[in-house]
Amino acid sequence: MSQDRLYQDQLLALARLTREHPMIDHPTHQAEMLNPSCGDKVTVSLIIDDRLITAMAVKVRGCAICEASAGLIHHFADIDSIGMNSAAFMQMITDIPEWFADPDNQHLPHAACAPLMPVKLTYRNRIRCATLPFEAYTLAYDSPI
Repeated sequence: MSQDRLYQDQLLALARLTREHPMIDHPTHQAEMLNPSCGDKVTVSLIIDDRLITAMAVKVRGCAICEASAGLIHHFADIDSIGMNSAAFMQMITDIPEWFADPDNQHLPHAACAPLMPVKLTYRNRIRCATLPFEAYTLAYDSPI
C-alpha cells in the first residue's frame, strides 16, 4: 500500500469520528466558522459547567480534510490520558494550527496528526480546511450563548 493511500485511509477514519458524535441539544457555548474559499462550515458546541467542559460536538459541512481535523479534536478529547479538560488537550488545540502555519516544522505535534501531513507538505492551499475546526473550537470556548 502506498503511503499516500495509507494517509488517505487514516484521514477518512478521522473524518468518520466527527460524524459519529451527535450534536448537543442545549450548549452553553457555541461558534460557527466558514472558509469562504472552499465552503467549509464548522460548528462547535460545548457545555461548560464551572469552567469544565462536560460535552462537546463538532459539526462539519465540508471536505474530508476539515472533517478529519474535527475528528482529531474528538480523538484528543476521548483519550483518557488527555481528556478535554486537560492542559494537554488545550495545548493541542493551539499547537496544531501553529504547526500547519510553519512550513519549516516537519515534526508532528502528535502521531495522530500524521494523516494530515500531506496537506502540510503538498497541499498547502488546503491548510485553512485543516485549521478551521481548531479555530472554531477556540472561538466556541470563549463564546457563551
